Amino acid sequence: MSKKDKLTPEQEKELIKLAAEIEAEAIAMKVDYDKNPSQESGSIVFVNEQSTLLDNEDEELGNQALVSSSQILAKELKKQKKENGDKK
Repeated sequence: MSKKDKLTPEQEKELIKLAAEIEAEAIAMKVDYDKNPSQESGSIVFVNEQSTLLDNEDEELGNQALVSSSQILAKELKKQKKENGDKK
């Protein structure tokens, strides 16, 4: 590691401070999740601006929205297979 790549003492202190803040936030998030688990935890929900979910909050996400990247991938693969004439 060259001299120009090393952190100054002030930068090292700032880095340690930031790392501690990030760790504290992560711990707080885990404690909150343990107390208040969520069915959609870790999922990303994509909702089209014309989705019925915007009108009806009680509608289940899995029926009207893509809830995870794996669902998006599975749908895209199915679409590609259909376009290529595959029966699966």
